[in-house]
Amino acid sequence: MRNQYELPVKGTLILLLFLALMLPGSLFAQSINFYYAAPTNTMVNAFGAANVSGGFASGFRGILVGAGNVVKFKQIASANMLKTYEDLQAGTALRKHVDKLLKIADGKVDVYYILLDDRNGLGANSGIFVTDTHNGKKISWPVAWVSPAGGGRYKGYVNLSEESSNLMKALPGGWKAWESVVLHETNHTQYVGDKTKWGSIHITYGGDKSHWTSEFLGDQELAFEEGIGTFFGHVRNDPEGAKGEATFFSRTDERYALESWSVLAPNLYRVPHKEKTRTPPTPPATPGGRYAVRYYKWKDVPGFYILFSESTSTGFHLYFWKHVNGNKDQAYDMIIKSANAMWKDRKKRYLAYAVNRLALQMEAFAATADGQAAKAAGKLTSSMYPFALLDLLTHFGMSDEEYKKEYERNYPDKHPQAFTKYWQHRNPVKQLVKADLDASPIRFEKAVSSVHQYFQKQETILAAP
Repeated sequence: MRNQYELPVKGTLILLLFLALMLPGSLFAQSINFYYAAPTNTMVNAFGAANVSGGFASGFRGILVGAGNVVKFKQIASANMLKTYEDLQAGTALRKHVDKLLKIADGKVDVYYILLDDRNGLGANSGIFVTDTHNGKKISWPVAWVSPAGGGRYKGYVNLSEESSNLMKALPGGWKAWESVVLHETNHTQYVGDKTKWGSIHITYGGDKSHWTSEFLGDQELAFEEGIGTFFGHVRNDPEGAKGEATFFSRTDERYALESWSVLAPNLYRVPHKEKTRTPPTPPATPGGRYAVRYYKWKDVPGFYILFSESTSTGFHLYFWKHVNGNKDQAYDMIIKSANAMWKDRKKRYLAYAVNRLALQMEAFAATADGQAAKAAGKLTSSMYPFALLDLLTHFGMSDEEYKKEYERNYPDKHPQAFTKYWQHRNPVKQLVKADLDASPIRFEKAVSSVHQYFQKQETILAAP
């Protein structure tokens, strides 16, 4: 199933101007807010024409939900959008996850969830909503974006809809599968500034302007952001999300995809692959020429290019969370802190930089009394584990020189001891899991566990001086 998580560039500036006029003045305390949008007649009958606003889509009106209208909103809201609203209120399980995500950007992003009743479909002018077609009906697809709000603050917007929630809650995990999408989109509001080196997310996503979780994207930055967002969703939809990742990483067939119009295509042209001709996107993003999708096996792809798949970012954070120090809450907080080092700067949104940030935290913890107690109990994980985990996900497919270059290109301000020590362990770890990675299906989770156990040995533990 394709995933589309970004707003097209066309119409974005108009939308932001519209929302700037509609929304309250600059907010200096972090807030979570809700818009509800539905067909015009429904909204006018419920709230009065003078109280609802246009600008969402033709034939729709919306209102900012607040104390004065929340009762009426609850009376007319579509079922899934009402439940989504209630699940995002303070103190709920979903909201607790959201509150953690808002720490990524130091609480400087005020989030606006736009809840849409699209049960009857959207017309030709879908306005701010990114659409898909399901059963012959145009529906809104979940997307998110963020814009400056002045004073060093930002406004993040998340579009959610009744019909898309119906599709998502039919997936493994049920309603939690939908909540995982809400978290994925919320994550997108936390990374500000440029999203990609290409100046357009459409270029990064290839000719069809959208992406699969298994697709090679046009740069690592968005692959990182998309993948960590999916990880946050998997935590909410545990264990179903993790099961899906385990299945993916066990596959020996052509599990990765690349559009022939992608900017990355020339780099992988000579790599063994299967190819299927596709109908070019309409209107074509690139005029003329044959359009196809190429499919690759994991081990056939040079290790460096595995970093361009968002699934790698998802797997990296998932297997860090599942294993480190036998403490998922602590590991999750480390991931949030790692992401916090990247929210302002696209040039830091790389998995190799996450390795650096996580290893430093692990060594800092190892030097504490609690860390020493965990070491004595055999629960502490070495700071070399993130280095090995990324190596495992890229099938040890980078040379020492290539891996070090990838790590150093992000100019970390400090190096953990693990950066010096890991290379002494790299080949033994590779040999340790060789049989698992050569198996069919790949015994990937067994390999992850073996690597983690290796880096729980007392002699591998490194502590900050």
